[in-house]
Amino acid sequence: MSHRHRSLGVLRWGETVLGVLREAGLGPEERIVALRALLAYAIGAIQQKHLGALSGAGTAAIAELPADEFPYMTEAALGARSLTPDREFHGGLALLLDGMGR
Repeated sequence: MSHRHRSLGVLRWGETVLGVLREAGLGPEERIVALRALLAYAIGAIQQKHLGALSGAGTAAIAELPADEFPYMTEAALGARSLTPDREFHGGLALLLDGMGR
């Protein structure tokens, strides 16, 4: 995906997304920013799934940190145990798309 100019599938996906964004009323510069944000989100989600899944050892280690020193990180790690990969992906995507609508 990071070599989008070499992948016909990614080029077609980008063409479709740019068309949808144009129909939604975004200008040329806004479309570029939105496309790159969506692409970055997709690449990041794939990397996180394979390198830092919420069900992994990293989350467990963060949950065991001293809560008085890292109250937000430990709370997030404890809550992450019940978050499925699909809910994580779709929730993040919804936040991103919602931000584009403003």
